[in-house]
Amino acid sequence: MTTTLAPVADQASTFRSLRTRLFRNGLRVALEHGRTRLFTMLFTSVFVFVFTLGVGFYLFNQLAKANIPFKGAIVEGLFDLLFFTLGTMLVFSTGLILYASLFTSPEARFLLCSPARADRIFATKFQAAVAFSSWGFVILGIPIFLAYGIVSGVPWYFYALLPAYLLGYVLLPGSVSAALCLLLVRYLPQNKRQFFAVVGVIAAIVIGFWLYKVGISLKRTAVTGGKELDDLIGQFDLFRSGFAPSHWMTRGVMAAARNDLSGALVPLAQVWSNGLLLYVVAAWIAKRVYRTAYDRIAGGGRGKKIYKTSWLDRIMESLVFYLDKRTRTLVVKDFRTFRRDPTQWAVLILFGMLMLFGASNFRQYYSAGLAVMDRYALSLMNLCGTAILLCAGLSRFMFPLISLEGRKFWILGLTPVSRDQLLWGKFVFALTGSLVIAEGLIVVSDVLIGLPWDGVLLHAAVMAVVAVGLSGLNVGLGAYLPNFKETDPSKIVVGFGGTVNMVVGLGFLVMVIGTMAVPLHTAQIAKGMRGGEGAINPWVYAGVPVGLLVGALAVVLPLRAGARSLRAMEF
Repeated sequence: MTTTLAPVADQASTFRSLRTRLFRNGLRVALEHGRTRLFTMLFTSVFVFVFTLGVGFYLFNQLAKANIPFKGAIVEGLFDLLFFTLGTMLVFSTGLILYASLFTSPEARFLLCSPARADRIFATKFQAAVAFSSWGFVILGIPIFLAYGIVSGVPWYFYALLPAYLLGYVLLPGSVSAALCLLLVRYLPQNKRQFFAVVGVIAAIVIGFWLYKVGISLKRTAVTGGKELDDLIGQFDLFRSGFAPSHWMTRGVMAAARNDLSGALVPLAQVWSNGLLLYVVAAWIAKRVYRTAYDRIAGGGRGKKIYKTSWLDRIMESLVFYLDKRTRTLVVKDFRTFRRDPTQWAVLILFGMLMLFGASNFRQYYSAGLAVMDRYALSLMNLCGTAILLCAGLSRFMFPLISLEGRKFWILGLTPVSRDQLLWGKFVFALTGSLVIAEGLIVVSDVLIGLPWDGVLLHAAVMAVVAVGLSGLNVGLGAYLPNFKETDPSKIVVGFGGTVNMVVGLGFLVMVIGTMAVPLHTAQIAKGMRGGEGAINPWVYAGVPVGLLVGALAVVLPLRAGARSLRAMEF
């Protein structure tokens, strides 16, 4: 079916009708031919929603038991931090998705060759990017505020205003991210040294500021003067500024909770008006620089290829020194593909920085003497967050590897490498990166929180089992359920095989963390509620062998099934 673009004045209605038709056709196809995938995705979303609701309900109940005012400065500070963190995540995630859809997708190339205006193409891609990046924000934000409303007793319009606040808020970071994406692509130096110099300076400033804040918090923790609670609230001075959109959200939500309807509507109008204004500015920027930026990306290739290894490749090769030369070469090949795609490693850096930032603030909660902010409860949340991050990252980056090799598999077939070695190399690549990133995050965050060393060692063991098991699952299922017809890794991930892989991975996390870590944390939290009396039963470690067995099965079974399937394939 061919579609003729309408005159310029009618392009907005044309794109709206096309989006409606694509959504309707996609939903019909999903119901007719992909019900398993559709219902699996719905089940996963409901599971995350219910889990977040349960955790939020538990924590707010603990606040109630500790006699913490629900509508006071502490809860406002927590909401400020929550909105600021989620907004920062939306800035990065929307920018990465928008970059891929505006500058690398074949559809964008086709639309730019049509009479469609640049700002109209941008608007269509922007709406899809914001919707794709913000669904997690909505899934995580709504249950937290539902739990808060149930425990604190809020008026009915608090729940009615929640969707309006959350949907309006995503416009702010999304528009900022879109404008930055367009300007960076258009004006950032293409020279490699200049680019890394600019990025290095920005990273040094951010890391230096974070280390300064951590040093101040450690100093205040070491020298207690009875002002810990004031120091805790003072940590949020930046987020509580009248210019911070996160504080607009907090002020409106808290006004609704206090039964102040007019005080809730004013920040809501502030959020929406500023979000729409920033969107208009981003569209104006797109109208002037999008085509030029696209031409710059399309014609920015180097005239001469330089075939040499990077120092990062040599580090990666040294980490897998125990492998034979052929398998090491395959590992370095996959790593080189990974590091050359900024849409992949930038996400990991983002989540790592956010987790360390959160851990440094959680230390302030504990030093303030709040019983609800028990270090074991916070460290368990960190452990679950790191494991879910690892599951999502491996599903996005490692599961599609075999599928992406399909069309050029004949090249690998000419090399003296067996298909089992190919699978083994991808498993080692996934495992090495997982261990380095996940173990570093969990150990540093636990130390910042102040978790005892027995808890740190247990978390390190749990994360090792999670990394090994998820690596085996993603590589094995990627070979067992490949999709060689698709070249876009994001579409492979959301396909049937990717959905099955994600659900199996989440189930694996529940089993491992539930058997290895939850018993100890439950016992320690119960001990804290009793005033620190009583000893911990050694049986809390009885689930460790069970978790190790589950991790071993998660490696052996998928890799064996994937190897059999890969050997039987004809390319």
